[in-house]
Amino acid sequence: MQFTKIQNGFLVRCDIGDEVVSTLAKLAYQKDISSGIIIGIGALKNPVLGYFDMLKKEYLKKEFEGNFELLNLTGNFARLDSDIILHSHATISDVDFNVFGGHLFEGEIAVTGEFYIYPGDIIIKRGPDKITGLNLIKL
Repeated sequence: MQFTKIQNGFLVRCDIGDEVVSTLAKLAYQKDISSGIIIGIGALKNPVLGYFDMLKKEYLKKEFEGNFELLNLTGNFARLDSDIILHSHATISDVDFNVFGGHLFEGEIAVTGEFYIYPGDIIIKRGPDKITGLNLIKL
């Protein structure tokens, strides 16, 4: 991973083999990004996407084997206790131009990943929600 400071945040390039979620969370720790948004594009290998099933109150996960275009990654940063959490969703496409999307749990960079991170000016905290069981943003 390489990054540079830009006017309102950071421009990040993840390289082949970088695990995108943990790599971006690591940068958030380094730069103390306790809130903010992220957007990005690139290519992923073996991404794991999820769909939250409200009835079961759990994520249904699916690993997509092979290489995929990362059409869009959108997400945000917040704190869960002392941890910085990256909550991101991704849209990917395969060689036949089929498109899939969901919560991004993991994925290895296949070619490159190009991301903009715009830190917020406050600390946003997450905590357990009684209805869903998820750690939602506390307002």
